[in-house]
Amino acid sequence: MSDTIPSAPEPRSLPFRRPADYYAAPASEVRPIFPSWVPYGCGAASLVVILILFIGGSLAAGAKGGSLFATLFGTMQDEMRGMFTKEVTAAQKNAFDAEMNALRANIASGKVSLDRLQPFLHSIRDASMDSKITADEATRLTESARAINRGATAPSRAVAH
Repeated sequence: MSDTIPSAPEPRSLPFRRPADYYAAPASEVRPIFPSWVPYGCGAASLVVILILFIGGSLAAGAKGGSLFATLFGTMQDEMRGMFTKEVTAAQKNAFDAEMNALRANIASGKVSLDRLQPFLHSIRDASMDSKITADEATRLTESARAINRGATAPSRAVAH
């Protein structure tokens, strides 16, 4: 019997660097995973995306955005018509459509500001929460849209001095 302990076998050479070898190596021997320009390139790309979102938001709120919101309200109108229950009469549906069409026209022409639409949007949310719009809810929605249409004003224009 021998008193010597056998030595560990030599590790096999791998074609890649293991993560443990990477983290155990001194910092002077570690090659960066990504090139040094990557953080600057990603940062620049994120700034471009933020600028695009900012410009898109300002266009949506500006003159061109009125038609965008009018289209959105047209889609909401179609969805709400599909939620009307059987008790909603044809007259109520026609009144609702008339007010919604007038509202869409006022939004597209800039006569209605987005902050004036908030009560109406809350009414839509409350009425359509159960995916059904009853006759009473249809009447409330029509009245809410009518109130906004009555308060529609001529679009404001900035005066240059």
